[in-house]
Amino acid sequence: MDGYQYEHHCAKLLKQRGFRDVAVTKSSGDQGIDVIAYNENVKYGIQCKYYSYPVGNQAVQQAYAGAKFYDCNVAVVMTNSTFTQQSIEDAKRLSVKLWDRDKLNEFIRNATE
Repeated sequence: MDGYQYEHHCAKLLKQRGFRDVAVTKSSGDQGIDVIAYNENVKYGIQCKYYSYPVGNQAVQQAYAGAKFYDCNVAVVMTNSTFTQQSIEDAKRLSVKLWDRDKLNEFIRNATE
């Protein structure tokens, strides 16, 4: 799976979890947001990272800035991996949600049945 396929995979998981109006942004010039989705009238801007190593704080910064650009209520970094300690600290400071491989697996397990 490449990054583009992963973005579509994340969008599919969000739809299965009940998010609505889920849309993958254009692949270039996306301002750091790969997927926009709504849940209970809250607009989420999601940065998707398909990595074999921990995701660093640059992804957190991109999600934060991109969510502001798209006027989202919540910024998220969603990954199949884990996060560095610095990215966790920055996410707390910036109120960016971090959805790691455990959260991703929870999404898969709890997809609408």
